[in-house]
Amino acid sequence: MQKLYLFLLILSFIFFSACHSGESSEPVATASSSDSANIFPVTSFLRAQLKKLDTMPVTPLQIITWKGKTDSSWLKREDIRKEAAPFLSPEIDSLTMHSLFTEKSFLDQTINAYTFSYDPKKELPDSIQLVHWDVYMNPQTTSVQRIYLVKEKDSSGKSVTNQLTWMVNRWFSIRTITQNQEDRPDIREEKLIWNFDD
Repeated sequence: MQKLYLFLLILSFIFFSACHSGESSEPVATASSSDSANIFPVTSFLRAQLKKLDTMPVTPLQIITWKGKTDSSWLKREDIRKEAAPFLSPEIDSLTMHSLFTEKSFLDQTINAYTFSYDPKKELPDSIQLVHWDVYMNPQTTSVQRIYLVKEKDSSGKSVTNQLTWMVNRWFSIRTITQNQEDRPDIREEKLIWNFDD
C-alpha cells in the first residue's frame, strides 16, 4: 500500500514537472489546494535512509561547532540513528498531518528543485513541536534531494529551535538555537557525514 502511495505521489510530481517545463529565470509559483494535497511521507523516507545507512560499510564523521570551537570525531553507524531520532516523531504523512498543515509548492530554477513547503493551517496542539518543513525534489528525476525540518519548544524559560537539514544519501546537520529574551542566541551546529565523495 505504501509503495502504491509513493508511486502515485511521484507520478503526480512527474505530471507537475511536465506542466512547468518552460524556461524562466524566475521561480514558478503553483497553486496547491491544501484540501487535496498529498503530504510526502517524510518520516518513512528518513527511516529508509537510516536503514540504508545501516548496511553501508562506512564510519560516519561528526563535526560539532559551538561557541567558536569546532570538534570532530568518528561515530558508530548506530549513533546516527540516535541523533536523528528527535526528527522521526511526529509521523509526517498525509494521514497524520493533512488536517494540521498546508502545502505550497513552486519550481525554483535557481537551485533546480521543486520546493514543497508545509506550514500550520491553524494553531498547533501543544504536543506537536514541528512547525515547518520543506521537501526539495529534482525536477528531472523527481527524486528527493534534501529535507529541512523545524521544531520549536520552550524549556526552562528559553526558546529552543531545532533545525534538521538532510542531504539525501550524504549527510545531515542539526542546528540548535537556544535563546531567552535577555541573551544573544546560543547556536550549536552538528553535522554527521557518511558520504565523503564530495
